[in-house]
Amino acid sequence: MIAEKAALRREKRAQDTARFVEEFFALTGFRPSAAYREFLPPEFLAQPVPSPAELAARFGGRLLTRTSNALRQQDPGPADLEGWNFDRLLRLRGFGVFCLLDVMRALHESGLALAPASAADPTTAR
Repeated sequence: MIAEKAALRREKRAQDTARFVEEFFALTGFRPSAAYREFLPPEFLAQPVPSPAELAARFGGRLLTRTSNALRQQDPGPADLEGWNFDRLLRLRGFGVFCLLDVMRALHESGLALAPASAADPTTAR
C-alpha cells in the first residue's frame, strides 16, 4: 500500500515536471531539466516584473486561486513596490513554479513580451 502511494506520487511529480518544462519552453524558448528555481537561467530570473500587489490587481481575475493568494499574502511596504523579478517572486511563501507559469501566461497574454530565457541552445537543459 505504501509502495503504491509512493509510486503514484512519483508518477504525478514526473507528469507535473513534464508539464512545467513544456509550458516554460513554449513561453521562453528554454527547456529546463527540472521544475525548480535552481534549474532556471539566471537571465530569466533577473527579468523585472511588477510587484505582487500590481500583479494581483492587474491579473487577479485571470490567475489561479493559489497564485492570487500567494501574491496577496505579500505585505506591501514602500520598499516592496520596486525591484521585483521572477527570482524574488519565487521566494514568496506559497509561490512555486506553477504560480510562476501562471504569471508568465498572464504577462504574455497581456502583450508583455518575455525576454528569451537564455542565450544558450534552447533545447538543452542547464
